[in-house]
Amino acid sequence: ERGRVTGRPWKGGVFSPSDGTADPGKAAPAVAAAFMKLGGSVNQHCAARGIELEGGRVSGVVTEAGVIKARTVVLAGGAWASSFCRQLGIRFPQASIRQSILSVSPIEQRLPDALYTSGVSVTRRGDGRYALAISGRARVDVTPQFLRFAPQFVPMFAKRWRNLLPGGLEGMRGGHETLKRWRLDAPTPMEAVRILDPKPDMPTIAETYRRAVELLPELRESTITHAWAGYVDSTPDGVPGIGEVPGVPGLILAAGFSGHGFGIGPGAGHLIADLATGAQPIVDPIPYRPSRFGDSAWGKVADF
Repeated sequence: ERGRVTGRPWKGGVFSPSDGTADPGKAAPAVAAAFMKLGGSVNQHCAARGIELEGGRVSGVVTEAGVIKARTVVLAGGAWASSFCRQLGIRFPQASIRQSILSVSPIEQRLPDALYTSGVSVTRRGDGRYALAISGRARVDVTPQFLRFAPQFVPMFAKRWRNLLPGGLEGMRGGHETLKRWRLDAPTPMEAVRILDPKPDMPTIAETYRRAVELLPELRESTITHAWAGYVDSTPDGVPGIGEVPGVPGLILAAGFSGHGFGIGPGAGHLIADLATGAQPIVDPIPYRPSRFGDSAWGKVADF
């Protein structure tokens, strides 16, 4: 019944009417507003340069506007996280995968709010447009950091070779995967490129639209209104690193969400808050511990 809109037979599927969809462009500002309402502060347009240490433990965050004192700091730097860790001599294997997405104009017939298949996914946005993407399809751009950690990512690339394609030098432009150390009293790569906004891969955009129209013929009425790309901060096993960083008391890492940050963000945020405050963790944090990225973990890749 639900698959009838596609005009093709289906062997099966999952329909979950209790599920919902969310628009990151609306959800993130709403979370920030709620945080400030509860007494927190949000410092926008201000680059974080690094972590300040006193006696071997965290004492604050160095920003371009000064130092923010804190005994506990959460490093949720996304694609920048590995470079940040490197400034402290910490090895955090990470690869930034460039994924391209597009949106199309509203059409007269309303399609399902969310439809996922192995070939393409379609999600209705709040303004009536639809976001289209191919899950897992991305370009792997060459950077100094990628070359350093490439051996640890061989199992992942081998498992996902159909969707992970060779990229170019786009990742060099952002400077987020540099191997260099930087000073905390001078401008850093975060000030040079404040927002990672890589170029979308246009062949992927065209293929995504073709698949979506083939799946949902009604989309032929639509036009592409926007195409964009972003860097997915991936770990070798596809599971985020969440937990206190060994050797740096007070520093909690929360990065490498491998494309699932928005979906699992609320639960991950709860776990991070538990770790920061010493409360009973909402789930067992051991599987997410940053120290797991050793030789013993080589070859293990999550199914997602």
